Amino acid sequence: MSKRALNTAIAIIVSLVLATVNLAGLYYLDTSIGPGNVQVIETVRDSDGTDHAKWSMGIIPELNTVKNSVAREENMRIWARPGDYSGHRVMGITFAVSALMWFVWIGSYLGFPGNMTLVRQRLIGLGLALILTVLTNLALARMTVQFSNTGLVLSSAFGYLSIGLNAGGLWYITLLSRLGVGQHESRPIIPASHMRDEKISALLMGLIIAFVLETLFRRLNLALPGLSFDFVIWAVTIIAFFNYYGYIPAKWLKGERPFGLMMVAFGTTLTILIWIVIQHFSGGIIGSALMTPAGSQGFSLMLSFWLLFWLTASNLSGKSSPIKIR
Repeated sequence: MSKRALNTAIAIIVSLVLATVNLAGLYYLDTSIGPGNVQVIETVRDSDGTDHAKWSMGIIPELNTVKNSVAREENMRIWARPGDYSGHRVMGITFAVSALMWFVWIGSYLGFPGNMTLVRQRLIGLGLALILTVLTNLALARMTVQFSNTGLVLSSAFGYLSIGLNAGGLWYITLLSRLGVGQHESRPIIPASHMRDEKISALLMGLIIAFVLETLFRRLNLALPGLSFDFVIWAVTIIAFFNYYGYIPAKWLKGERPFGLMMVAFGTTLTILIWIVIQHFSGGIIGSALMTPAGSQGFSLMLSFWLLFWLTASNLSGKSSPIKIR
């Protein structure tokens, strides 16, 4: 095994371990609520008799745990129900978002593959991404409370908090990396080379294919009704594929790419099968929204997220190169 392949394997393992820790912490928050209970935002009544939500430092809500029946009877603002933090019944999806975020963080800043020079700058970039992600998610939750009549704050704002946190972390680390914040010299990742018109064509093709796939999965009841960002994820996945491998099928067979495509197909299939097994042996407590009595409504997001994860891994390992790497 080459040094680059070894470093990529280490990056994959570390990202999966960190994603496990990430989701385990959020799952603990879910279980701490307790069955039949919900977390509600405490309120305070002002002089004119109007109830207002209590916020510490302006953005952190003050919470209390009550019975679900009490919250409904008194029309309380529900901050979270069991499952709203980690999304444990669709954790195959939320885990994919977390793993992808950590893999990009590792690839962009922590030096897998690469050396560990400029650690101070990298830590500044990671710290800034973390702060911006947390503040943005808290602000979105606050806006949901202030400007929406819904009584289910986290599920309305993010679907699940884990998706909001990890998708935000992925977005900010990509933005800061492009802006050069905390970044270091570029590592030898060889992307597919395209002319300008080819990139525009690939972009338009990616959007069209993503729309067709999203429509097809919706028609076949293979998409979750509560999480409606499938089109965006498919668009990002397909554009990433075209960027790494080219949008002409003849280019897919050049250089290192055949091995990269096999790596993506095998990794995606294996990951989905593992989550189906986890769902089966956990009795659906930790699920993937696949092979359930309600169908396989999580298939669209499971497939798109894990394809994107393994596409990113194949690119980092150099297996999307149009030339042979010796």
